[in-house]
Amino acid sequence: MARNQTVRTPGVQLHRLRRVLGACGAMFICLAACGPSTGQAPVAGATPSASAVAPQKALMIALAFEPAVLEPSLLNVSREIAPLTSAFLTYLTPRQEPMPYLAAELPSIDAGTWKTLPDGRMETTYHLRPDAKWQDGQPITAADFAFAYQVRLDPAFPVQRLNVEHRLQSVTALDDTTLLLVWKEPYGAAGMVAPPDFAPMHHELLAPMYETDKASFVEGPQWRDAFIGSGPYRVERWDPGTEIDFRANDGFVFGKPAIDRVVVKIIPDANTIAANLLGHTVDVAFSQSMGFPQGQSLEQAAWDGQVQYQPGNPRILEFQTRDWGQAQQAVTDVRVRRAALYAVDRQAMVDNIYGGKSLVAYFWLPPSDPAFPAADREVQKYAYDPARAAALLQEAGWVKGSDGVARNAAGEALEIPMQNQPSDFDEQEGLVVASDWKAAGITSDVHRLATQELTDNQLRVTFAGVSYGRRAFTLDDMIWTSTQVPTPENRWTGQNRSGYVNPDLESLWGKALGAIDPTERQASLIQALQIEMSDAVVSLTHVQPNVMATSAGLAGPAMPDGAVAAGALWNVWQWHWQ
Repeated sequence: MARNQTVRTPGVQLHRLRRVLGACGAMFICLAACGPSTGQAPVAGATPSASAVAPQKALMIALAFEPAVLEPSLLNVSREIAPLTSAFLTYLTPRQEPMPYLAAELPSIDAGTWKTLPDGRMETTYHLRPDAKWQDGQPITAADFAFAYQVRLDPAFPVQRLNVEHRLQSVTALDDTTLLLVWKEPYGAAGMVAPPDFAPMHHELLAPMYETDKASFVEGPQWRDAFIGSGPYRVERWDPGTEIDFRANDGFVFGKPAIDRVVVKIIPDANTIAANLLGHTVDVAFSQSMGFPQGQSLEQAAWDGQVQYQPGNPRILEFQTRDWGQAQQAVTDVRVRRAALYAVDRQAMVDNIYGGKSLVAYFWLPPSDPAFPAADREVQKYAYDPARAAALLQEAGWVKGSDGVARNAAGEALEIPMQNQPSDFDEQEGLVVASDWKAAGITSDVHRLATQELTDNQLRVTFAGVSYGRRAFTLDDMIWTSTQVPTPENRWTGQNRSGYVNPDLESLWGKALGAIDPTERQASLIQALQIEMSDAVVSLTHVQPNVMATSAGLAGPAMPDGAVAAGALWNVWQWHWQ
């Protein structure tokens, strides 16, 4: 590619990155409609001044799960809690506009800080803000990012997220404020590395421990109650199982947040969270903790706060591909998997559970993606077809008897056990799928994961039949690759829990993520999705609506949709009470 050619992102809105790479990077200074609703859009990243806001009471956030740690790469659901305590090179607005964060500016070809190399690799140079500091007052330097890269690639470190690191060939601190990233291959998001990926680690504080005592480094309190982060809030107190008390970071890169105290209250039950919102003992809850039914109940109760809805995370059926000693062998037959997918009435689920406020989905591509219309025309979809499901089961040797159960020639019943998510609405969706399967002759015992089981990686990997999960709906979150497969050897880390790997799919997806030309990108995406749907190991049922409830008078929250890799707290430093 010519050096002056514009790099285009494979994300949701390609034209936005073209603006990033040009000389007019200042066009992204304002958050516009994504900022606080105070009548005037704030400067990007800026914290409201004390004179512009009312006296600030503590902010109470309800969370259904207690984070095990605060280091973003160690968290399964890092995008939801990481923005409180960690800062990143850039951040994304809900419209996927990249903004400088710890970086002083976004890399661009015109500035010479984004380069393509003759062998197909890329280089991006990030100049860090010289005023960026850790919560102990020490400067954040390029060495902190190089150290973080080294640690996360260490097999002894139980990392959960390597979305950026596994794409990098090297990370070099050229000086204290200059960071050079060399990418193994073209990557359209190389100039917008954003939460929850690639946070720095405090090199001066942590390196001595890492070099002398790996066990203490991995297991120590420095990831939990003694965490020294780079973000807007620091840990003040941690009462296990109850709440975490955070205080505003005086030295935060965008200035001290207006709200001095944030308390995260651990409330495992979604209905209890809704009751706390109604009783004004909690100010904020979002989709990792509270679902659509609770949002509806708040509205019906004429709550004086605000309930927002956006397209959220997709629900994903993942069939087991590995045998851990209890696997249902029937799911190794592609005909059985396809039959199970044809048997699910997605539209009825969307209509009955969400009143049409959800989207039917089949494959891993957000409807807002430019390639979606073409993919929707060309990629195979398993639309509800009971007759086709019955024919496939019969072809595979499973015939439904007079008792309504499909059996094989040996008289064995067709059973596909389901591992499901812990919330009430997840359970409702799982029961709908199980009911549809029962009508087709498939028995499914649904195991609803307890909240604490979400952090049991081995349990979540060794399911017997199918896992009904969800994750952020971005191209980078297509994790069915060889690098993401959890094993006992890597201590069950990685997000590809079903173990599904197709080298052709993996190769095509990599080409799509790195494609410069939109036509090439679209072609690679469609080919990859055709392979994924033909294999019928991973398939979507629908996109859940994200919900965020915020108390009256709280300004700043702006909810991203599921196609943007940002949690509800993406701009928490801007929140304030009016």
